Amino acid sequence: MFPTLFISHGAPNIILGNSYSKNNIRKFALTLQKPKYIIIFSAHYQTNDLKIINFNTKDLMYDFYGFEDDLYKFKYKISSDKDISLKIIEELKKHTINIEIDKQRTSYDHGVWTTLSMMYKNLDIPIIQLSIPKKYTAEELINLGEILKEFKDDAMIICTGGITHNLSKASRYNAVDKDAYIFNQKIVEIINNADDKELLSILKKELFLKNHPSSEHFMSLYIAFGNAFNKKGKSFNHEIQLSSISMESFIFD
Repeated sequence: MFPTLFISHGAPNIILGNSYSKNNIRKFALTLQKPKYIIIFSAHYQTNDLKIINFNTKDLMYDFYGFEDDLYKFKYKISSDKDISLKIIEELKKHTINIEIDKQRTSYDHGVWTTLSMMYKNLDIPIIQLSIPKKYTAEELINLGEILKEFKDDAMIICTGGITHNLSKASRYNAVDKDAYIFNQKIVEIINNADDKELLSILKKELFLKNHPSSEHFMSLYIAFGNAFNKKGKSFNHEIQLSSISMESFIFD
């Protein structure tokens, strides 16, 4: 049985530096057994309905601008798998989950490859990416996570995004933003206590909107929460970068 992870991936160029979070996430990954494959959700792949990435995918998407030239030259060997993709589709449809292959999605967004390259220097297992459906409620995302439990004997489910993501407050020079700090601590408390009611209601709070002008970086946390057998998660990385970008990351059983 493999754990479920929620990883805050930070800015794309985190992989070029030598930050605490980059090094700590790599050290943490070394403590984990290698699964047969990984199922991953990224904040940067949203669709109306649930999609699964083209099973011929093996390229990287450089879906950002204004960063160092070296970041656009970064290479990382990664690929999907037809048989596993079709198995996931078959099982989800048994639960009346509408899912289709996204034939147009033929590369992995930076939320995927920055996260995985921080964890693993090299990967030789399939990476199956599913989208985050924009029409799903938080409750429906939790339910999706619950259904995906049946894959945990062979797969590690990784959800990547950010506990905070207000880029308008990001700064190399300012101290940690107060709203980011308070919100981050609140989420740690919620996850430590497996407080599903508070996790669901947080989306309506003013503090959430101060840290998430749009919600996409937070929503995969609901999938990870649903995928856990014991809803009490444990933080394995704690840092706020650029004043307002939390790198808080959790492991669930």
